[in-house]
Amino acid sequence: MEKLKALSCRNLGRHIPVMSIVAAAMILSACAAPSGVTSFTVGGCKQISKRAEAKINWARVPEVELRVRDGEFSPMVTRLQQGRPYVLRIRNRDDSVRIFRSQDFFKNNAVLAIGVEGVRAEETCVASVSIPSRQSAEIRMVAITDGTFEFEDNVLLLPFVFSGGAGGAIVVEERRETAGIN
Repeated sequence: MEKLKALSCRNLGRHIPVMSIVAAAMILSACAAPSGVTSFTVGGCKQISKRAEAKINWARVPEVELRVRDGEFSPMVTRLQQGRPYVLRIRNRDDSVRIFRSQDFFKNNAVLAIGVEGVRAEETCVASVSIPSRQSAEIRMVAITDGTFEFEDNVLLLPFVFSGGAGGAIVVEERRETAGIN
């Protein structure tokens, strides 16, 4: 019995460094900048030229709204058109902080500005946006890369690990040129 107990303690001891790393990652991932963004993307993000950005009339850009209520995103699937600008507004209607984590979405589309309740983030190449209780985040962006980008309410830096939070997808539909029929 003593040998079994010693073996169990020794095996547990081997896993303590791994558990410490996971715990540290959880603590660090929960720390977002005061603006509510977590900057953790590797390899940079897509950008558009300053000239193209200056041509965008934000007063006429479509606004797409995501809402978090009772821990669930609505709608679960949002469709955007490749090559077009959007204002993505995420409203947290819950009594706790919600995280919009979608590293692939942020990395593959041009995010021009992020604001959480009037506080503009300095960084736009991010992995997630934290939205305080009963507040909203606004993301001004241009859909660059077509594809399906999953998102989730997850405080961890590792996507879809230990996630029990809400989720969904943003589908950026491929831009198709119209045939020149007269």
